[in-house]
Amino acid sequence: MRSLRQPRPGAPKRQRSSAAAVGLGLLLLVTGLLGSAAACGAGPTIPDRFIYVTNQLDNTLSVIDGSTYKVVATVPVGAFPAGVVVSPDGRHAYIAQGGDNAVAVFDTSTNTIAKNVSLAPGSRPRGVVLTPNGQFLYVADGGSNSVSVLDTGTNQIVASVPVGSQPVSVAVTPDGASAYVANSGSNDVSVIDTRTNRIVRVIPAGQFPAGVAVTHDGASVYVANELSGNVTVINARSGAVETTLPSGIGPFNVATSPTDNVAYVADLGPGNLVVIDTGTRRTSSTVTLGSFGTDPFNAAATPHAIYVTDQGANTLSVIDPHTLHVVTTVSTGNSPYGVAALPGHGQ
Repeated sequence: MRSLRQPRPGAPKRQRSSAAAVGLGLLLLVTGLLGSAAACGAGPTIPDRFIYVTNQLDNTLSVIDGSTYKVVATVPVGAFPAGVVVSPDGRHAYIAQGGDNAVAVFDTSTNTIAKNVSLAPGSRPRGVVLTPNGQFLYVADGGSNSVSVLDTGTNQIVASVPVGSQPVSVAVTPDGASAYVANSGSNDVSVIDTRTNRIVRVIPAGQFPAGVAVTHDGASVYVANELSGNVTVINARSGAVETTLPSGIGPFNVATSPTDNVAYVADLGPGNLVVIDTGTRRTSSTVTLGSFGTDPFNAAATPHAIYVTDQGANTLSVIDPHTLHVVTTVSTGNSPYGVAALPGHGQ
């Protein structure tokens, strides 16, 4: 890179060479530092456009601007909204409405409910997840011990898969081939082959498994066990339980980082987010989100931030993934449950 400023006429040749050498050295230093920061994942990231939070006890959805962290809309939805997920194209969010036995299809461009899809009576849906291509939505029906499969193209239920007792959370592998269902009542995880929508494996977990996440490389599955205070780590290829990690008092939900180097565990009660190093399989940090009773409930991780719903405090904690500092705390509705982010342009 050449400076636009020309050397002073008549300046000694040696001075010009020294200045050029210094300039080149600074350029190389800066370039090296930027490259190192990018390699470490510490460089600047693009803010998420919007964050969506379901508020279970006032039947609303908070829409939060990802740049200002201000609530820009509070939208009435169905009864007892729980899990929420955003489609890959960003056009819709899907909300499990536990009190209505339905899934709401939310239009992100107008902040309105475009459609309500009815589930079987008594389904009481909790967790939701989309396949990577956005074609199918998997819904953990905690009241009917099943998983509903919704075709997002037609908004029709195309399958109902019997699983364990009281499923709370569901996650899908990056290739879309398998869905993992945390069954809180039977203390296990059901594995669904998404091509056939049949159970191919049942894996034991801890007491009251309430959250499940798959790493982005598809190699490992993390299961948060609320009543046993630990996280089960499963080898996705073999289905074997590789280890069990202590993770606070009441781990309710788990999310994996986009880089797969850490897992974030929302620990009910103490007001903590437990950070697990997925390489060493040890707790690397504990982030304090509030006093006892804050009740961190669900977590979502993007390249830009970690979002945690604090059910007891009626807030959303926003955490910098590089420094693990709490950037801000956003007031939400009553008893925030699920959280999902609409990525910024370029993510």
